[in-house]
Amino acid sequence: MIANYHNEDNLIKCSKHSSNEAVTVCSMCGKGACKECKVRLVGRNYCQSCADDLVKKGAIVSLKKLYDVLKEKRKKHRVHVLVPAVISVAGEKAATYKSLIHNISASGVGVISDKPVDLNSIAFLNFKLPNGSVLKDVQGGVIRSEKIGVKYSLGILFMNIPEKQKLIDNFIFDAKKHTDSESTAIDMSNFVM
Repeated sequence: MIANYHNEDNLIKCSKHSSNEAVTVCSMCGKGACKECKVRLVGRNYCQSCADDLVKKGAIVSLKKLYDVLKEKRKKHRVHVLVPAVISVAGEKAATYKSLIHNISASGVGVISDKPVDLNSIAFLNFKLPNGSVLKDVQGGVIRSEKIGVKYSLGILFMNIPEKQKLIDNFIFDAKKHTDSESTAIDMSNFVM
């Protein structure tokens, strides 16, 4: 079961140090981890407890293989879209960023933003899918943040969204069903945010 620890501002707190704001969530248990508790293994962030368990069980090699399989699966089930979104970042009071989702998969979204968002930040997205489904406060972790020209390309991995996952999965299934025989490439060269 995934657990998060929130304060009155809906910010995730470290599960071990309740006075510290989480800078990431554990890829295994979903609990918040502060700078002191965060451990990075095989390209993912973990809390110290889960990282210790993985090392003890010799599961690092198996996890790397699993993440490689999931990465390949996500590539195959990605839908290209142009969906305006608003991003708010945990810990940044009253800061919202207008952005554009350019692809979506069951595990996350690719986003173009005017503003940078720090890697491993916890973000909340608000957007409307092309099928009309409105998604509010979709929690995710920023796993990629790169400057491309004057914009920023972000990869946001969904976290703790069981009630919203079905809406996303249904949209992807329907979109893939209708576009498998067509090209899904989108020309964004003239797009201006």
